[in-house]
Amino acid sequence: MENKRLQLLQRFIGKPFSGSPSPFARWLNGTVISVDENSVEFQFEVRKEMTNPAGTLHGGVICGMFDDCIGINFMILGTENFFPTINLNVEFFSAVKEGYIVTVKTKLIKRGKSVINIKADMFNSERIIASATSNLVISEMRINM
Repeated sequence: MENKRLQLLQRFIGKPFSGSPSPFARWLNGTVISVDENSVEFQFEVRKEMTNPAGTLHGGVICGMFDDCIGINFMILGTENFFPTINLNVEFFSAVKEGYIVTVKTKLIKRGKSVINIKADMFNSERIIASATSNLVISEMRINM
């Protein structure tokens, strides 16, 4: 079966994902690095408006990057129903400052009939920044794309 969502995302490899239906994702302005049936990889430049008073990437923005990339990983699975996030567990390991590039890489861990589990890591060229896991649960809402 043809997976149009996966094919759409693959067309953005090497470019910012301006095709996202999410205004937040467009604000993050992530560049698609790689994508396959079970994982995505995005890079983000840490901009001033993404930082906290200490000048490092804000924890809430880190969570947002994870949630968005995990959501994109879910979307390329090609399900007919929407699976909203029911939890997002994040562990922070090190800080990163404005001007740095961070990479978020996701991986499908388990795809059940009612729950999907996805793991994600954020890192830069020097170290791991944070890790996350998330569970998404089936809803009755249909996906129209």
